[in-house]
Order: sequence, then C-alpha cells, then structure tokens
Amino acid sequence: MSLMWFWGKSRNNYAVIDVGWGLVIAGIASIFAALGNGTVYAKLAILVPVWIWAIRLSGFLYWTRIRTGHPEDKRYSDFRNDYGDWVHRKFFTNVFLLQGFLALLLSGPFIVASEWQWNPSSFEFVFPATGGILFLIGVFGEGLADKQLHSFLEAPTNKGKLCNVGLWKYSRHPNYFFEWVIWLGIGIIPLASGFRWAPVSLFSPLVMFVLLRFISGVPFAEKSSLSSKGNIFRGYQKTTNAFFPWFPKES
Repeated sequence: MSLMWFWGKSRNNYAVIDVGWGLVIAGIASIFAALGNGTVYAKLAILVPVWIWAIRLSGFLYWTRIRTGHPEDKRYSDFRNDYGDWVHRKFFTNVFLLQGFLALLLSGPFIVASEWQWNPSSFEFVFPATGGILFLIGVFGEGLADKQLHSFLEAPTNKGKLCNVGLWKYSRHPNYFFEWVIWLGIGIIPLASGFRWAPVSLFSPLVMFVLLRFISGVPFAEKSSLSSKGNIFRGYQKTTNAFFPWFPKES
C-alpha cells in the first residue's frame, strides 16, 4: 500500500488504490501460501482463484481509468477537499493503510488453506467444487456488469442517462453483488479442511458483504448517483433492489 501511495502521489491520482487493492490481497494470499505447511493442491485451490480475481479487477480498473487519464473518483476528490493541506499524509493513513488493514481482514481463507492437508485423491471435492462454481459465477457476472456499464457510459446517446439495462435492470449494483459472490466462493473452498475452520474462512465473505453493502460500496455509489442523477435515480431506487438481484418493482 505504501508503494501504491507513492504511485498515486506521483500521478496526482489516488484512484490507483483501486488497482492496488486486488494485487495487495493476492500478495497476502501468496505470502500465507509460501509460509504455510499445507499441500500444494490446497494452496493452489485458493491462489488460482484469488489471482484470477485480482488480475481481472486490477487490470480492468487500470485499463479503463488509470491508463486513460480518467479523473479521480468523486470519493477521492471529496477526500482532497476535506483533507486540505494534509492531503498526502491523510491519504496515506486514512485511505491506503486503512485499506491495507481491511485486506488483512479478508485473509481467513488464505490462513485455512495454508495449513490444509488436501489431496484431490481423497475425493474431498464438494466444498472446493461448490466454491469454485460460485467463484466462476461471480467473475462472469461482475465482468458482464462492468462491461455493460462501461459500454452504456461510452455511448454518446446515453450521456446523462441512468444505466438500467442488462444486469443493472435487476440490481442497482450488480458488480458489487457478484464481487461478494466471488468472495463467498473463496470462503467456501477450504471448508473441506473441517467445519472447525468455518468461522475463520467465512469471516471474509461476511466482511466483504458489510464493506460493499454498508460502508465503501453501495453507500458511496448511491450518494454520487443521487448527486448527479437526482430524481431519476430516486425513481430507480424505488423499483430496483440495491444489492441482491430481483425483478423490478412497479414504480
């Protein structure tokens, strides 16, 4: 996170933390795997999906925001106004180091897998398979939601309009929902090591749900959309679920 802070300061764009978030978490998973005594199969069962998630997320954000010189997210521009002369120091402590700490809270599955004595020949496939399927559903769904939103916003005819097509017709934040599904899958994969580890492994998807639904995901996005779209977004709120996808309600 310190390296990401230096990068953001040099570019005068602290949105780089969104790129670094996935890479930092994948790095934490790799450190646990390197230090643990689990089998290579157990470690790969976690490392492969985590690195797929990190590369997809960080790559998408870098390609669509940082590479193109996209302005900072409104969250970060608001922070700049609040932090004043202490902007760089407070970004380091209040944003980058805080997110580093939150990344550590997601380490439960990595800890369990690092000591998991799993051998595929033992036929303990139920939880790894279930978690893997959920992970793939989450990756596909989040990728599709991101693509639909990006395509909608890039179309000149949609300038100023609200994206409520595709997956966005059924959830106001389908990208966040599928992000949580990814972490639910990651949390389930190492449960084959024994249910005594369930609280440790499933703590991560619980933390991710709270973060996305109540702290850093939905609330920030809703505030920004209300500011930019006003009554159009309020109407969207009345008809469409905030997080879990479901059929739209009558307005």
